[in-house]
Amino acid sequence: LTLPDKWKSMRIKDTPLLSIDLELTSLDTKIAKITSIGWVKGEHQSIDLSSAFYTVVRASGDLQQSPVIHGLTARDLLKGEHVKTVIGQLQVFASSHIWVLHNASLDMQVLDRVAHNLGISNIEITTIDTMMLELYFLNKTQDIVKQGAVTLENCRHRYGLPEAPNHNALDDALATLSLSFAQLYKFDKQSSAPLSDLLHSKAIKIYRIGEA
Repeated sequence: LTLPDKWKSMRIKDTPLLSIDLELTSLDTKIAKITSIGWVKGEHQSIDLSSAFYTVVRASGDLQQSPVIHGLTARDLLKGEHVKTVIGQLQVFASSHIWVLHNASLDMQVLDRVAHNLGISNIEITTIDTMMLELYFLNKTQDIVKQGAVTLENCRHRYGLPEAPNHNALDDALATLSLSFAQLYKFDKQSSAPLSDLLHSKAIKIYRIGEA
């Protein structure tokens, strides 16, 4: 994996981040519907709260356990934004920010499927996965990583971060961003390492979503 030219000379501490979270009806990426989305920007170990964004996404049909877990009813979801509008708003950050997600593969696979169905053109996104970064740290010190060790809640606990509300997309995006700051500081205490140094941790991945 090589970083896009834009990010090749970037230092970790200077990287503009966009932390994003999707709330989904299912963990099966082939059928999951997006019910809400939240994101927030961060840079230089600072969260830009003025950039915080949250919206409910229009969805119908089988919502599975979503109303129970996320507190979003069928009526709420019928009033939500159309997913194409939301992806259009999100798309502008594809080239300007590195996206930070906890379990990036899940959300990015769903975004890819939705964008493809909407006929949205090919979008390249570079991501940092806080779950994969934590696995990298744990695998250096443990022979076996226990099941559940890399949930967002357990990862935050390991860094002494306060308990955060969960099952809300913006809350989870904020929680993921502050976790990433703690992890990136642990990785690069001297604040001088290039972003490319993260590649060997397997926490960075490039996704191309939508139609090729």
